[in-house]
Amino acid sequence: MSVRCVRATMLALAALLAATVAEAAPPGPRDPDWPCQQIKVPRLSLAAIWSGPPVDPQQGDWRQDQQVVDLVHDVAQRRVPIEQAQGRIHAFAQQARDQRQAKLLELLAGLFSVLDDERGVVVVGLDRFGVRQKELATAIRADNEKLRTLQADPSADASEVNRMVQQVTWDAEVFRDRQ
Repeated sequence: MSVRCVRATMLALAALLAATVAEAAPPGPRDPDWPCQQIKVPRLSLAAIWSGPPVDPQQGDWRQDQQVVDLVHDVAQRRVPIEQAQGRIHAFAQQARDQRQAKLLELLAGLFSVLDDERGVVVVGLDRFGVRQKELATAIRADNEKLRTLQADPSADASEVNRMVQQVTWDAEVFRDRQ
């Protein structure tokens, strides 16, 4: 495996957290709670981004080699610049000598596993956010209806009408800011 392949793989893996890769199968029904324009892809497939030798990211062999485990956890951190991660991977590959391909495939499996797990946490958070936004929209609609009813009632308490106006305005502003 060339250094160029390792670099390209690292760049692709680093982009996992920011990008969604659509799989070959047609998308299923759209998740009504999903707050993003992109199609929701809960889990990624390594085969969708890797065309090299076969790697089973679920295999778990990478967790048996402490050097691979340490490197995976070090370079998978978002704060590590890609150039620094590439340098550490290159040094790791040089040190592996005759086991270079096997070790780099273990590293790839580990990086994919860790980054996809982190991405999964982000997806779950976005799901929760989408549910909260729908709940807030429902509450705004209900409060808006109460406000219309209060405004139509000539005997309504002016302070209650004012409180409802402020509540609906505030909730709508929060909703728009979150959007």
